[in-house]
Formats: sequence, C-alpha cells, structure tokens
Amino acid sequence: MAALLSVALLPIGLMAVFQTQRVAEQASENAELALLALTEKAASIERRDVRQATGAAATLAALVPNLIEDPEICSARMRAVTDRVPQFGFAGYIPTNGIMTCASSGAPYDFSDDPIFAEAMANPRPRVQITGSGPISGDTVLMISVPVFEPGTGAMAGYVTISTPYSSLSLFKAQDFSEDLLELVTFNGQGQILSTMDETSNVGAFLPEALTLREISQGPSRAIRAQDASGEERIYTFAPVEQGLFYVLGIWEEGAQMSGERSGQMLTVLFPALMWLVSLVVALMAVHRLLTRHLQRLGRQMALFAAARRLPDRPDAGDPPTEILRIQQAFQAMTDVLIRDEAAMENAVRAKSVLVKEIHHRVKNNLQLISSIINLQIRDSDNDETRQALRRTQDRVHGMATIHRDLYQTNESGLVNVGNLIREVVVRSVELSGEHHDVDLQIDVADVWLYPDQAVPLSLLASEGVINALKHMPEEGAGSRWLAVQFTEDGDEERRCTFEIRNETPAEPRPIQRPGGMGRKLIRAFATQLDADVRTKEAGGIFRLEVTFTASDFAPAPGAY
Repeated sequence: MAALLSVALLPIGLMAVFQTQRVAEQASENAELALLALTEKAASIERRDVRQATGAAATLAALVPNLIEDPEICSARMRAVTDRVPQFGFAGYIPTNGIMTCASSGAPYDFSDDPIFAEAMANPRPRVQITGSGPISGDTVLMISVPVFEPGTGAMAGYVTISTPYSSLSLFKAQDFSEDLLELVTFNGQGQILSTMDETSNVGAFLPEALTLREISQGPSRAIRAQDASGEERIYTFAPVEQGLFYVLGIWEEGAQMSGERSGQMLTVLFPALMWLVSLVVALMAVHRLLTRHLQRLGRQMALFAAARRLPDRPDAGDPPTEILRIQQAFQAMTDVLIRDEAAMENAVRAKSVLVKEIHHRVKNNLQLISSIINLQIRDSDNDETRQALRRTQDRVHGMATIHRDLYQTNESGLVNVGNLIREVVVRSVELSGEHHDVDLQIDVADVWLYPDQAVPLSLLASEGVINALKHMPEEGAGSRWLAVQFTEDGDEERRCTFEIRNETPAEPRPIQRPGGMGRKLIRAFATQLDADVRTKEAGGIFRLEVTFTASDFAPAPGAY
C-alpha cells in the first residue's frame, strides 16, 4: 500500500525534488561565490602593496641606468624610496655580475653565488619571491624584482629588487575566514608556492590532483570543485593579486557554505521528504481506517475457521463499510453451510464405515461356516482323494475368510497387510499338509499394504504354491527338507513386488499322481488376476515359483462414485 501511494505521489515528489535540486544548485553557486569573495577580499588587501612595490621597482628600473655610475647617489635614491613607503624594507639594484653597490642599506653585497639570482638572470622577467631568510635582513621577506635593460641596446643590465618583511603582510591577519577554510596559499606565475596560512601543514595533500598551480593561474578569478591528492572533494577559490606575478588560492571543505545558506539548503532538502512522509501517513491512516483493519479482521476469522472451525463474530462489529460488511455476511453464511455439510458428511462416512465393517464381518462368518460344512464332509468321506480335495477347498475358503477378517479389523483405508496374511497362509498350509514335522520353513516376508483386489489372489496363490512345493519334496524321513518363502517390494514409485517360493532339496521327489492338476491352474488364474509374470522350475526334487507384479492403486468399478 505504501508503495502504491508513493507511486501516486511520485509526480508531486519529482517536482519538489527538481525544485529542490535547483535551489541546492543555486545555493551551492552562492556558497562558492561567497567563498570566492572572501578570497578576493584577502587578495585585494595585498594587491595594493604588491602593485605599489611593482610600480616603485619599475620606476627605479627606468632610473637606474642614469644613476649607476655614481653608487652613492643611486643608494640615496633607493633610501628615499624606502623612507617614503614604510612597508618597503629594502630597495636595491643588482647588476649582472651579482655585486650589489646600489642599495638602500648603503652596504655592498655579493649575489653572484645566490641560486635565486642565477635563475633570475637566466630568465629575465618580473618576479615575485618569498624567501625564508633574506640576504640583507635575515628575515622572511616578499621580494618584487623588475629587470633593468640598457638604453638603446636593450641588453639585460640587472634587477631592481624591493622587499617587504613577511611580518608586515596583512594577507593572513584579521581575516574573517570561515572555519571550513583548510589552507590559504600564495604562489607566483611559475606555479611556485610562496607562502601558506599554516607553515607546518602539508599543503601538497590539499592541492588539486588533476590541476597544477600554473594551470589554475591561467584565467580570471573563479571557484572550482576538484579532488585533492587523497581523493577528497574540495572547493578551490582562485584570485590574482598581480596578474602574472602573484596569486592567492583558497582551499575549502567540500560542504563549506555560509551558515544562512546551509540552513536554507537543509530546509529545501527536507521539504520533499517531509511532504512525502506526511502525505503517506495521512493516506495510510485513511486506508487503514476504512479498509485495512476490516480486511485483517476478516483474514483472522478465516484463519481461525480453517484451523479450528471456529465460527466468526457478528459481521457488523467494528462498523465496517458496506462492501466489507457484505463480504463478512457472505463468509458467515458460508461457514454455517460448511459446518452443516461437514457434519452430514462425517455421519455418512461413519455409517458407511460401520456398514463396510459389518459386511466384512458377515462374509468372514459365512466363509467360516462354509469351512465348517466342508470339514463335516471331510469327516464323512471315506475316500482319501476326496478328503484331500475337500481339505484343499477348505484351505482356500479359510484364506478368503482370513482376508475379510483383516479387512474387518484394520483401519478404514481398505488396505491389507499382505505380509501378515502370507505368513499365516503359509504356516497354515504347511500344517494342514501334515508334513510339517521335519520341514525347515524359512519365511522372509516384508510388510506390504495392498488393496483386497490383489491381496486375495496373492494369498491364495501363496497357498497353492506352498502345496505344490511340498508335493515336490521327498518323503518324510528321507533326508533334509526345507522350504523358503520370500516377499519383497522394491520401494520405488512403481512399487514392484516379488513373491518367491523355493524348495531345492537334492533328492528323489515323491511320485505326483496328477501332474498339471488344479493347483497349477489356480496359480495361473491368480497370476492373471495380479497381472503378474510367473516363472516356475520343477525338476529333480527342485521346485521354484517366482511371481512379479506391480502394486496397483484402488480403481473403482465403472459407474461407482
């Protein structure tokens, strides 16, 4: 439900997000402009001093060729400049040989071995340099150097240098910088770092990874976003102090903004989420009040009825809407019908079960009565062959009576444990034969459950098989006699069953008066009912019967429902 309502609110949310994005972008631009303004303010403080020093150096560079012949006059002119401008700590002229004789200090100095002077002579151009130990004062100074050219020839004659003590620079003093400022860097036109706000910091870790300082200096004042050497996103604000000579670079945290802009942007970010949340809560409360709670109650009633046949409460409880009330009324009516129908079905099933058990019980009693009548005929008969035939018939009737007894005593599934039935039939058949005294009977029968359609013919087949096996045994007392009966099920989905009788007594069998008699015919008939494969071996006192069939499911007769 929340997902569907969110989709419904999606257009409004997209509009709010779009507007918020626009506001956030504008706020970000405003923040960058504010940071750039701070950097520009810092640069403007020094721009005046640097330009004043550069102008003074350029003026002296134009005058020096006319004063160089008299070092004292030249030095006096240099002192006049430093006296007039208090922030100038030194002014002097260094010729190409490096021996300075024209300086505000009045003392000569040899710069010929100075690497900075050697590099400056190799590339004559205006320079801005901060050195940690000035050759004259010994302090950190900002040096502005302007090349001097000979009149007429234009040959390089040397440099006029004006230096300002680093301590007098106001770039890092009394500045209203945000706490998000990481570093404030000054550098010259060659991309060399001149100074930093914190001399102990590793400024190289904060510089942009994909841009050099020289590349940054190629352009106007601007703010850019880039990653530093550690992969952190930073804001870089660049402002030139003197184009081509001196630049200022501010390095800020990625989220650096003015406090008012930050709170405003936070509100614009939270507004779409707050609008979506409030709309979603109102819609969910309405849906729950009108629909969800009633459906949940109906679902619980259905679950209770399915689990414990517990009837639901009255349908109008909770004041549901008309549509839900109709569903609850229909469900209650359905439960009443189901309860009555199930009660009627249980009564019918119970009556049917009692009737089926009664039928099996009566059939069993009738078969036992028939067995008793046959037993009377056996007693009244004087002919041995007649008594033997009647006894075999009695045995078959007793087997069928045993089946119905098991069906009467078993559960209501209609299945019979054929294992128990075969054990009883085999033992009874051996006992009725009168030759069970010295017969080693080995029975290995598994418990297999079959329907009576297969249980009855299989038990009768077992009885006939045992009788035939006993006929092929030697006479009693003629040697060792044994009989093995085995019944197994392979356990797979086809339920392939195998019944086997073996009599492998290596002796001369007794003479059989009627080979191919009733027993074999019955075995074939029972095998046909089982749809079984039959393999027999009868020779030299050996009898083996193997019957293989598939246990079938119960198939009702046509027209039976």
